[in-house]
Amino acid sequence: MPQRILLAAIFSLFLFLSACGGYSNPNIETTSEAAGNPVAANVSQDPQIREDGDVITLRLGHQTPESTNYHTASLRFKELVAEKTDGKVQIEIYPFRQLGTDRELLEAMQFGTLDLGMITGPAVSGFAPETSVLDLPYLFDGWDHVNEFIGTETEDKYRAITEEVNLKTFGLMARGFRHVSTSTGPIESLDDFNGLTVRVSESPIYIEAYEALGASPQSMNFGDAYTALEQGAIDGQENTMDINDDENINDVNSHVSKTGINFAFAFLMGSKDRFESLPEDAQVAILEASEEVLTEINKENEENEAEYENVLEEKGMEINELDLDLFKEKVEGIYQNWTDQHGTDLLSEILGMTE
Repeated sequence: MPQRILLAAIFSLFLFLSACGGYSNPNIETTSEAAGNPVAANVSQDPQIREDGDVITLRLGHQTPESTNYHTASLRFKELVAEKTDGKVQIEIYPFRQLGTDRELLEAMQFGTLDLGMITGPAVSGFAPETSVLDLPYLFDGWDHVNEFIGTETEDKYRAITEEVNLKTFGLMARGFRHVSTSTGPIESLDDFNGLTVRVSESPIYIEAYEALGASPQSMNFGDAYTALEQGAIDGQENTMDINDDENINDVNSHVSKTGINFAFAFLMGSKDRFESLPEDAQVAILEASEEVLTEINKENEENEAEYENVLEEKGMEINELDLDLFKEKVEGIYQNWTDQHGTDLLSEILGMTE
């Protein structure tokens, strides 16, 4: 069978398996609050906020393992909301795709069958396209630039975009730069991107960027990507250093090349309608808790980024430094495409923070 037909068949099988319930990593034991709870099997089984006397129980889903900063932030958020409401608002956390992938969680929040989610940034652009400004390649010069953006009126304006599609964004978790891991050797020049099959996050801009660099990007959720890497159906993937460690990428790829094409965010968010139906004191507690937790964890993520490089090296991965100027000029046209669709105001404000 020709290789191209074989790859197409494999990807079709991945999509089918995803539709049948998604990916679960057999190497990670499920120990969450959701274990054994039939509600976790289907978001839509319980469409109402559950109240027991004066206690309101909300559900929060995310798609990463319990070892990740997604889960750490979710736990701290849960604890702080309970503290601020004297236990009157309780949050149940369902990690590691128990309630679905990012897209499924977003759909559930949009339709009011899920209360809260910690969602990977690029997935949100499928619902509110203008949020894809943060997906633009080489948008941020470094962590200082990111920190200039977080907590500003520009960020407030950005977070308000999702409200048009019934999604309330409480805050942004700054995760770090996304780099390319491969099983075929390091990326040292533009030539190394030619024909490279790379899983990218589900964002049209990510696809544009990797195509501009000469790669063959494959957009898919991470669960399918891990299986594709195991089977050798793709050459690599792009992600942050911490996720490379948390998802055991060292088992399927041998190199991480520090391409830094995108800076990764996650959104702590919820159903706008559900949020506005809560008592005012509960709304205030959620907003305050999200700001406090994310401010704290963003600092930790910045400090931990380099440490994860050391961990991956200890696990046998080779970390490769690159001259990023070789890549930046290749993606400049993507900015023009974006401003043609969405205008220049928001982008100019973000870029202007370093001038």
